[in-house]
Amino acid sequence: MKIAVLTDSTSYLSQTLIEKYNIRIAPLSVTFDNGENFVENATISTEAFYKRMETSNTIPTTSQPAIGEFIKHFKELREEGYTDVISVFISSGISGSYQTATQAGKMVEGINVHTFDSKLAAMVEGGYVLLAVEMIEQGYEPQDIIKELEAMREVTGAILMVDDLKNLQKSGRITGAQAWVGTMLKMKPVLTFDDGKIVPEAKVRTKKRALNEIINKVTAQVKDYDGVTLYIIEGDKPEDADWMEKELHEKYPQYNLHRSKLGPVIAAHLGSGGMGLGFTGRNIRLS
Repeated sequence: MKIAVLTDSTSYLSQTLIEKYNIRIAPLSVTFDNGENFVENATISTEAFYKRMETSNTIPTTSQPAIGEFIKHFKELREEGYTDVISVFISSGISGSYQTATQAGKMVEGINVHTFDSKLAAMVEGGYVLLAVEMIEQGYEPQDIIKELEAMREVTGAILMVDDLKNLQKSGRITGAQAWVGTMLKMKPVLTFDDGKIVPEAKVRTKKRALNEIINKVTAQVKDYDGVTLYIIEGDKPEDADWMEKELHEKYPQYNLHRSKLGPVIAAHLGSGGMGLGFTGRNIRLS
């Protein structure tokens, strides 16, 4: 048995980790109002994306990989001698990547495709990938890896902050926010994931209060876990991530802390000023 790992580009793993563990990436893409299409982290960087978004008349749209791309990946892995592939994806509540990959896996003979819905995104999704890699190294069977990822999903989540709900509303990626419309003037929305969908959590008056709200909610959630990994998910305001990192290091030095960045696809939904703090009740190997 030879097991590969595949994920989509929104797991935002570093290139170092991707190359070190031979992780296969299926990229999503973003399209601007003039029809320009960019493959995430391949033909546009995060920094270039934010600058481009500033001048766009409309919110960019995002696209999942085509089914043919997944079929191509699975066939290539089969030709490389892999018998199984653990495939970890962005939440099915905000993207069709998981469903498309599951369908593609059924169309390719000679390799067993095991798809997993992270019900999250960004580096929190990447944590599942890294756990799968570690379990493969330790000799676990694919079904045992999927079971452990499912158990990990019960103690994993994220709290987000955005400047406003404009991008999320127009992209249709937020649920239950209608009651907030018209009440968000000078307020900072704090959001979370509920069964894979982005939903309102709280609204506070200042960015500083929002950042504190995120830390308080996450640390309250993880306080009884035996092992904890926290993921600071940085957007286009690195000073906010700097402040959060300092607070967490000083007040919660016992936690495994990792800092990563949003890529173009998730940034398109959150907009400028978006960031988050993810968590899991596992000690994830991050290097």
